[in-house]
Amino acid sequence: MRSPTKILITAAVAACAVGMSACQEQAAAPQDAGAPGTQDGRPAADPVAPASQGVNQIGVAGAHAIEPVTVSDQAIGLTESCDQVIPDFDASTYKAQSSAKDETVYLLHCTLNFTGDLSLSPETDHALSLVDDSDQNHRSYLSTSSDLGDDFERAGIKAINSDDYGADHVDGWYAFILPPKDGKPYHLPEDATTLVYERKAVAGENGGQSYEAYSSRETVILESD
Repeated sequence: MRSPTKILITAAVAACAVGMSACQEQAAAPQDAGAPGTQDGRPAADPVAPASQGVNQIGVAGAHAIEPVTVSDQAIGLTESCDQVIPDFDASTYKAQSSAKDETVYLLHCTLNFTGDLSLSPETDHALSLVDDSDQNHRSYLSTSSDLGDDFERAGIKAINSDDYGADHVDGWYAFILPPKDGKPYHLPEDATTLVYERKAVAGENGGQSYEAYSSRETVILESD
């Protein structure tokens, strides 16, 4: 007597003999390979997108790296380093004012660290300006963030402003307004621009220590691509 296993095999062979084409079609039919890029039918995982860069990092639209410029105001314990510039910031909302349409807006990314008794304040802020070396009388002036608030918000850029007063460490962007020259928008020369730091004297309060005025000049050099 034949075993049940042999009977089943014989029956299967007989079935294929009757319908050979059907057996061939079944053999040729591919198994479900699942979604592309997988072997078990599960959807392929999307590649991990790189984390978006913060507003104060390299990669901000229109920003150019500069050779780092460092101001060391030892009297008040301040080290201020600047490493990026946006030479013609799109300040469309600000320029919509009739008096500002021909002005040029520069942004400078800086990091400030205070290690003494002082911190960022009205007395230790607003000390920077960008100056055209070929025309010492033509210089930018530091703008308040309120003037450019809408433009900063639209660009996703963090301004250094009065909200940072009292902080020992500050990281953000300063805005400089360059007036027009001969009635036309003017740009600072790439090879003849100086960052000027001019801090006024800080008077001590309630018998506290006073700090004499301090100034320094550093050349701003755009890094080559």
